[in-house]
Formats: sequence, structure tokens, C-alpha cells
Amino acid sequence: MPPGPTSTRPWFAFSLDLSPALAREHRAGLPPIPALPEGELAEALDVELVYDVTSPAWNGRVARLVDAPGRRLLGRLRILPTESWDAIGRFEAVMAEATEARSVRVRTATGATLSAQAFTPPARPGPAPNGPVSEAFLVALALCAERAGLAPDYVERLQAEAQIVHTLQRSQPATTPPPRKPNSR
Repeated sequence: MPPGPTSTRPWFAFSLDLSPALAREHRAGLPPIPALPEGELAEALDVELVYDVTSPAWNGRVARLVDAPGRRLLGRLRILPTESWDAIGRFEAVMAEATEARSVRVRTATGATLSAQAFTPPARPGPAPNGPVSEAFLVALALCAERAGLAPDYVERLQAEAQIVHTLQRSQPATTPPPRKPNSR
């Protein structure tokens, strides 16, 4: 008897999850994941990215998905077997602190609209963290978007953001405290 139909879940990838193989080159120690379908180009509706989650692994702040009426975010829609979901969740958590699965409305390249799950870091209580946006994360995000075949203007915008962060962070004075003077008697 042939096996019955496999249960699936739609997953919207928008961050380093766009290219897990490339993410591994930029972040050591990522857990294994099953082979992924390429999926299709899509956009999540009424959301955008903010860089307000501090990640020690990335030495700065990384992206979080937030509600933003009228905005859209490019990515890939992948339909995954349900049994792959836990492995994807572990990968997302280690890769970019993305421990929360949330529902997003997605429009495919063919115009179909459906609900999918996307992993994102959770909102942190209190004021937004100080500190730099992770330049390494931005560079990796731009490379993953390019490898995933997202629109060239979107990839260029991500590259420009990484360059701006690089320039601004290099122009900041060092924040190390001045050397202490030895005690004099």
C-alpha cells in the first residue's frame, strides 16, 4: 500500500533562512536541517524588519519581523513536511535568535494569497537596546537574499544598508574607557 498524503506547513523565509547553506558559512555551529525545497518567490504583506534584537552571536542587533500595515517584505515561500518543522525551528533559533513562529499573510508570484509561518526573534520587554546593528548579519542577509534570487533592487538596498552601517560604525569613536593612571604617592 502506498503511503498516505504527507501533512505540510507553509514557511515564509525572509532572513538568513533564505539560503541556509550560505548562513552556515557566516555562522558556525548551526544545527542540521533536512533538505529544503527551493520554494517560490513571494512577499509577506503588512510586515517589515526592524533591527532591535541584540545577538551576542552576531556581535550586534539582528532583524525582527514586525507588523507594518501597507508594507511588504520579500522572501521565499516553502512548503515543508510537518516532520521537518522542529528541525527548522532549532536552526532558526541558533541562526538568528528567531524562536517565535508567527503567522504572516503571503502573496506568491502568481498572485495567490495564503497564510504561512515565519520565524522571528520575539519582542524584548523594555526600551530598544543600544548598540550597533550587526554588520556581519546585514552582509550575510544581503548575500542570502541574492542567492535566493530576490529582486536585484531589494538586494542592492540590503547591500547599501550594510555599507552605511559599516561606514557609521567605523566613524564612531572607540567606546573603550581611557587607561587608568597608576596610583601615585
